Amino acid sequence: MRHYYIYLLKPEIATSYFGKEWLIYQLFVDGETVKGELRTLVEKQIKYISGTIPTLKVKKYLEKTLKSRTDFYVLNDHFYLDNKALDSKAVLKDHGSMLTVTASGSYQAETIFFEVLRQINPAFFAMDFENRNYGWLNPVKQVNYI
Repeated sequence: MRHYYIYLLKPEIATSYFGKEWLIYQLFVDGETVKGELRTLVEKQIKYISGTIPTLKVKKYLEKTLKSRTDFYVLNDHFYLDNKALDSKAVLKDHGSMLTVTASGSYQAETIFFEVLRQINPAFFAMDFENRNYGWLNPVKQVNYI
């Protein structure tokens, strides 16, 4: 089972930290592991770099983009993809300040959710803490001043 936490980072953060994704990941790891005053400080930093999830836009875009798929359904405001032929399942949930995707089987279902999210905004950042995977759902282009 894979469990991804997905945050929408502010555009200036996404641009500044392109190529330095490990720093963002480490900040979120620290947010889960440190205690006391340091934890409060890290939580403030996470809140500062995170943008607001456009909940209504995500919901409408998921429904519009995936409505023709027979393996897609919505139940209690959670979005499901269950492709039995490919043994791929995923559920996307909106938690207000972040999204989560829980997936099992092949990577097909979660990849579909990621593709839809990347079309909404290029600054979504996903982290799977258990497997130590992290990165942009869509690379942010760097500006070259040459």
